[in-house]
Amino acid sequence: MRRRIPRARLLLTLAGLLGLSLGAAPATQAAPTEEGTVLPIAYHCDLAVDPLHQRVFISDYTTGSVLVADYQGRLTHTIKNLPGVCDLELSADSRTLYAPLALGDAISVIDTGTARQRARHTTGTGTAPFHAALSGRTLYFGYGEQWGASIGSLTLDTSTPKVRLGLIPEGDFSGAPLLATSTAAPGTLVAGDQNTSPGTLAVYDVSGRNPVLLTRVRDPGSASNFSDLAVTPDGRTLLTASGAPYHHPTFGLPGLAEGHTYASTSYPNAVAVSSRGDVAAGVDSIEPDPDVYLYRVGADSPYRTVFLAPATGYDAGYLRPRGLAWAPDGTRLFAISGHSDEDHLRLVVVPSAHRPTTG
Repeated sequence: MRRRIPRARLLLTLAGLLGLSLGAAPATQAAPTEEGTVLPIAYHCDLAVDPLHQRVFISDYTTGSVLVADYQGRLTHTIKNLPGVCDLELSADSRTLYAPLALGDAISVIDTGTARQRARHTTGTGTAPFHAALSGRTLYFGYGEQWGASIGSLTLDTSTPKVRLGLIPEGDFSGAPLLATSTAAPGTLVAGDQNTSPGTLAVYDVSGRNPVLLTRVRDPGSASNFSDLAVTPDGRTLLTASGAPYHHPTFGLPGLAEGHTYASTSYPNAVAVSSRGDVAAGVDSIEPDPDVYLYRVGADSPYRTVFLAPATGYDAGYLRPRGLAWAPDGTRLFAISGHSDEDHLRLVVVPSAHRPTTG
């Protein structure tokens, strides 16, 4: 069987991870190959694509670092001393990256131009913020462990950003919930449970001071253990990836009515939608199945499929959970892949991913 990389937060201690960020160090890894760029990490949590500086940011919880690569996949910097870094949320102007630090009980604010930490906002001892999503000038973050989890916020439109905790009741989610928003619907926040089967989705109105629950659905589309969430550019549709069922369903917002289904295979673990509306549906597949299925919005068949290298037979390269991100212009797709025979991950760049072929 394929060796899985376990969730690092179950394996690590705080030793060696605490401390303030001291800036970015130049990376020394080799240039990318057709099999992708070898990364000096064995686990990742999230990735974000910065169109302003044409950079890709990759967070690694285990080493407490964020790797920085260019659009060709070449590593350029490593931002260190970010204990338990997980989600990466890019500001609307692409100048700032917000990163929850689960082992640092803080939100790190990173300058995307210099690849250095600009500020760090404490969220409180033992809060362990993992996931984040921007809605207007407020950063919402999912925090906490097990049934003590909740959602907090960091207001960004004041001279002194303010942290608020406990915006939803503890126990609504069995761990820090995944969060998703869309700039087209700034008052809508979607939350999903990563740890339960059947799964739970909730939609909140966050246009006021306190979130107002609009919809909460248990077992939506018979889905469980959500791995990834994405909202379409118009803010009207939620796409999900979960261990089951073996396809990528969609749900209307805010009511979460089941919508179109994008066919894939076992086991769905990533989803991303481009500014053009193209859907990348990723799976942790076993060869000969593809790793990524690319769809036009609402299509019944993919216009293209992607196999992640290295592919060496039954135990081929696989896609990491939440391992997909589009360049904001919708032309280039970035993927994080692994292989059971390797102790490192790879950054794979798929150029012209909006086209049916690479030619």
